[in-house]
Order: sequence, then structure tokens, then C-alpha cells
Amino acid sequence: METVHDWLRWTHIIGGFIGLVLFWIPIFSKKGSKLHRQMGKYWTWLARVVVLSALAGLFLYIPEIIEKNISPNNYAFLLFLGYLSVVTYIVIVYGVAVLESKNNPQSMNTPYWNAMAYTSFAVSAFIIAFALIVNPGSKYVLIALSPIGIGTGYGILTYIRNGGSKYSKKGSLVSKGWLYEHLGSMLGAGIAFHTAFAVFGMTRLFDIGLEGMVAVIPWILPAAIGIPAQYIWTRHYQKKFNELPKAA
Repeated sequence: METVHDWLRWTHIIGGFIGLVLFWIPIFSKKGSKLHRQMGKYWTWLARVVVLSALAGLFLYIPEIIEKNISPNNYAFLLFLGYLSVVTYIVIVYGVAVLESKNNPQSMNTPYWNAMAYTSFAVSAFIIAFALIVNPGSKYVLIALSPIGIGTGYGILTYIRNGGSKYSKKGSLVSKGWLYEHLGSMLGAGIAFHTAFAVFGMTRLFDIGLEGMVAVIPWILPAAIGIPAQYIWTRHYQKKFNELPKAA
């Protein structure tokens, strides 16, 4: 069992470090170029490996948590990692799917994608319930980051049930809804990658011991930077294609 866990851990660590670097190549390369498509494909597959290895490793910890009756304060961060992994996986595969089905977005309104959306809601609800009932030291951080899953689920349902017309202008449909969903999803996955590194990787790699309110910074900084970036980037392309939503 230890050998399996070590293998999963090192797969996750090495893949995560490579992913942090690889993520920025499709971000800064010309959209639609061969480099963008190729590096983006490599990153999405690597990200799947990183996320699934994290989830598998967490499942291996469950018997130890039960056997040793470990305090919730000591495994709250594992639950957060599990939550982040599930939502990140959904965001990654969704970001790829909207690209592959851009000519027929209605095809995504399937039981599979509805289930993915509701799974995002469910893991967010679980994190909120855990934070409120168990009251771990990281309670407010968990609650603050719980909307990520809710937003993901809502975004998926809105897109697939409206046939890709989520970004409609008043009286007309946009043609690039799939693009905005793809960009937002990939940036969202990048936020999750960098959050995981900031919380679990950087503090251990550089032996950084943050205490008090400062300890919250690694948890929220990637989202605080990334979410506004998502909005700005989406607005940039909406303006470029003359598809800015009109005020009601």
C-alpha cells in the first residue's frame, strides 16, 4: 500500500510541477495556433493525471483517518484538496468538451453533463456542511471557496440547457459562446492548479510557516487574481467579436 501511495504522490507532485509551467504556454500563445492546440492538449491530459492521482491518494488515506480517529482539523485540508480535485476535473473535461462540440452545443445536454453539474453543486454543499457542522480551523476559508463548485455547476447547466447561448445579446445569439466557456474553464483549472500549489506545495517546498490571517493568503490569492482575469479576458474577446452582452 505504501508503494502505491508513494507512486501516486510522486506522480501528482511531478505532474503538478510540469503542469504549472505548461499551463502558461497555451495561455500566452496565439489562440488557435498549432502551438496553442498542441500544448493545450498536453496540459489537459496531464491535468487529468494530476487530479486523478490526487483523488486516488486521498481515498487511500480514508482507512488511516478512520483507524486513528484523526481530528477533523487535521484532515480538513485533505477534504478541501478532494473538493478542489473534483471541481478541477469537471472544469477541465468541460473546457475540452465545449471546444469539441462548438458546432453543435445542444449535443452536450446529456445525462452525463447534467450529472457533472450537479456533482459540482454536491461537493460544494458538502464542504459548506463540513465547515458549519465540524467547525474546523479553516472554516471560513472553506466557506469562502465553496462557491467555486456552485459557479461551475451553474455555468454548465446554463450553457448546455440554452444550447450554447449563455452569452446571448438581447434579441440575438452569439456565435462564440463555446470560446468564452473554453477560456473561462481553462483559466478556472489554472486557478485550481495554482491554489493547490500555493496551499500544499509552496509552503512545504520552501518551508514557509504562515500563521494568523497571513496563512489565508495562499488559499485565496490565486482566485483573487484569476477570477478578475477570467472576466477581463472574456470581455476582451466579446468586444473583439462584437458580442458584449447588452444591459437589460
